[in-house]
Amino acid sequence: MTTLFVVCFIAGLGLSVVSFVSGLEHVNVFDRVFAHRALHLHPHAHGGRRASMVNAAAITAFLTWFGGGGLLIERLTPWSPRLIATGAIVIGAVGASVINSVIGRLARDEAVAAPLSMLGVVARTTIPIRAVDGTGEIVFRHAGTRRVCGARSDDGRAIAKGTEVIVTRYEKGIAYVTTWDELAPANGALKALE
Repeated sequence: MTTLFVVCFIAGLGLSVVSFVSGLEHVNVFDRVFAHRALHLHPHAHGGRRASMVNAAAITAFLTWFGGGGLLIERLTPWSPRLIATGAIVIGAVGASVINSVIGRLARDEAVAAPLSMLGVVARTTIPIRAVDGTGEIVFRHAGTRRVCGARSDDGRAIAKGTEVIVTRYEKGIAYVTTWDELAPANGALKALE
């Protein structure tokens, strides 16, 4: 049994590190294995996504605590192999529950980012927009990150690559844009402000 406990401890600890680093604590094992054919029992759902009790972090925590607890019980007690295995399973379940409760508390405190309002965003075309329903691409900055979005001309005119544009509406993932010149015809509006 010592070999089983050592292998479980090392595998669990290694996979826990990988899980923590790569963010696998949100992977629901049953959804992955049964491809959404599993029965979902979430009677107390509150609009947010609840983590499954059986996820990658819980499994790796169980393996680590099962292996470590089993080794300690085996070395420190004169118990029979059946009692040692039972004690290791209980310790593993407690460890997995502790990890799940910590992850649950962290997930509850996590704030969901507000959706980006595209109206009025200043952008630059990276792929030219052809006339009459042509689709191009714009690039803009939001919250310190560079973002890209498909774009069409608001009035059907062609817009060259590198032109600075303003988003006038956003529908179904496409930004409808207009140039500065189209927004202020012949710069008359800008001259009136001077």
